Amino acid sequence: MGEKQYLLDKTLGSWKGKRVAVGIGSDASFSGVLEDFDEEVILLRDVTDYAGNKARELMVKIDDLNWITLL
Repeated sequence: MGEKQYLLDKTLGSWKGKRVAVGIGSDASFSGVLEDFDEEVILLRDVTDYAGNKARELMVKIDDLNWITLL
């Protein structure tokens, strides 16, 4: 698991401050700027969901993520 966590930390660290999209569960997806992360959660700011609704911030448990992409 240490190798897996290292890859996650390395990748998210290089994406910090950039716009990403995340998939949560089977039907929820959001995009926003990756503000910060730790071993348990990621924090996005300036968030938009797939329907165009906007929010200032979104905190997501890493265990709940299906995917994350750099936009």
